[in-house]
Amino acid sequence: MKNVPFVRVSFKIVVLLMLTQTLSAQQNRRHFQADYDAKAMRFGYFLGLTNTYFNVKFNNYFVNKDNYYAITSPTTYGLKMGGLVNFRLNDYFDFRVLPTVAIYGRRLEYRFINTTVPDDDKDKFGQREELRETAWFELPVMFKYKSERRGNVRMYVFGGMRFGVETNAVNRKKRQQFSTKSNDFSIEYGTGIEVFREYFKFAPELHFSHGIKNLVDPVNSRGTAIGGIDRLTTHTVTLFLLFE
Repeated sequence: MKNVPFVRVSFKIVVLLMLTQTLSAQQNRRHFQADYDAKAMRFGYFLGLTNTYFNVKFNNYFVNKDNYYAITSPTTYGLKMGGLVNFRLNDYFDFRVLPTVAIYGRRLEYRFINTTVPDDDKDKFGQREELRETAWFELPVMFKYKSERRGNVRMYVFGGMRFGVETNAVNRKKRQQFSTKSNDFSIEYGTGIEVFREYFKFAPELHFSHGIKNLVDPVNSRGTAIGGIDRLTTHTVTLFLLFE
C-alpha cells in the first residue's frame, strides 16, 4: 500500500504516547476531569497531517488508443484543521461532527508509450506530472465507540461518512492541467486514544478515508490527458491531533 510508511510512523507516534501516558499514570494517580462523561455536549479543535493519492481505473480508450502506457497517482501530503462537536449518547457511544478545512495537492504522473508525443508534453525521461492543488470544506459525521476509562487514558474507535466540497483550486501554469468534480463522498474510520489532563483532553487519532464518488468529469476530461481514465477516487490517511 502506498500509505504504509506514513501509517507506520503515525502508529508509532500513537503507541509512544500511550506508553508515555501509562508510565505517567503509574507515577501520578490523580484522576483528571472525573466528571468529563457527565456533559452531553463538548467542543474542541484539531490539526491534521494527511497522506493522499488517487485510485485510478482506466477505460477502453486508454487500453486501445491512448499515448500513455501508465497513469499513476504518487502520494502527496496535505493539511487539515477544524473544529469538533461531540454529543454523548451513552456510556460507550458518542456522535461527532468535525467541520474541516483541508488543503490537498494531488498528482497524476503520465508515462508515454512512444516518442511521437510532442517534446513540450514530456520531459527527457518520457514522463510528465500534473499537480492539482485544492482547498476543500469537509463535513465528517461519525459514531464513536469508547472503552472503559483507565485512570487518565481511554481507547476508542470510530466510523462514518465524510462529505467534501471544493472551495478553491490553485491554478498555476504548467502545474495543473486536469480537472475533477468539485464534491466528494467518502467512508471514514479510525482509532484514537484520549489522554486526560487537568484543563484539557488530548487525543491523537488515525483516520482512514476511502472515496466512493467518481471524480472524473466526463465533459471536461474528454480529449485531455485523463481521457483514458474511467474512475478517479480519493484515498487519504490522516494523523489528527485533537484538543478538547
